[in-house]
Amino acid sequence: MSKLKLVGMGPGSPDYITHIAKKSVQNAEIVIGAKKALKLFQDHINGESLPLTAQNVKEGLKYGVKSAKAGKNVVILSTGDPGFSGLLGSLINIAGKDIDVDVIPGVSSIQVCAARLRMRWDTADLLSFHADSSHEKKMRLVEALKDGKQVMLLPDPKSFSPTDIAKFLIDHGIDKETPVGICEKLTLDNERTVTSTLDEILKQEFDMLCVMVVGAPLNRKKGER
Repeated sequence: MSKLKLVGMGPGSPDYITHIAKKSVQNAEIVIGAKKALKLFQDHINGESLPLTAQNVKEGLKYGVKSAKAGKNVVILSTGDPGFSGLLGSLINIAGKDIDVDVIPGVSSIQVCAARLRMRWDTADLLSFHADSSHEKKMRLVEALKDGKQVMLLPDPKSFSPTDIAKFLIDHGIDKETPVGICEKLTLDNERTVTSTLDEILKQEFDMLCVMVVGAPLNRKKGER
C-alpha cells in the first residue's frame, strides 16, 4: 500500500517545529503546503515543492495522493496539528483506502493558547468555526457556556470574528461580564494576549490568526500582554 505523510507544522514559529517534522520534510521527494508552511521549512526541503492556495487545495491534495501512488515520498504540511481544523479530513476524503496516510502531529495553537493563559484544557469544550459557522454550531457554543463549561474556539475571521462572537453570546443570554481570553499570532514576534470580558471585547479588533477562550475565570489578570 502506498503511503504519504501529513505533517503538522506547528503554530508558526520555527522553535515549535518538531524534530520528526523536519526529518520527514528532509526525506521527502515532494513537499506540499501553504506558502507560509513552505517558507517555514525552506531550509529542510530537498525535493520538489508545491504551494497550496485557497483556490488549489483540492487539486494539490489530489496531486500528492497521485504522486504517493506512483511511489514518491510525499509530505503534505498542515497548519498546527492536522487533526484540529487542519487538512486531515480533506486528505482522507481524497485518499480513500488506497493510501496509508501517516499523520505526524504538531503543536496546535489551542495548546499554546492554553499555556499562555495558564489554563488546563482537558475539561474545556473545543470548537472551530473555520469551516462551519452555522447557527447550529453557534448555538452549541451558547449551550456549553450556559452549562458552565469553558470553551476554546477558533473564530472565523470573515463571518464570526471575536467581536461577532461576543455580540452573539450577549444577544443569546450569556452574561456580558463573562471572562474572555484571546491569543493572537501565537509564537510569532508580534504575539498578543488579551484577557477581558465579552462586553469589553465588543469595542476591540483582533487579528485573523487568533484563539478565543470564553467562560470560567482565567488564570491571568485582565489586560494586554
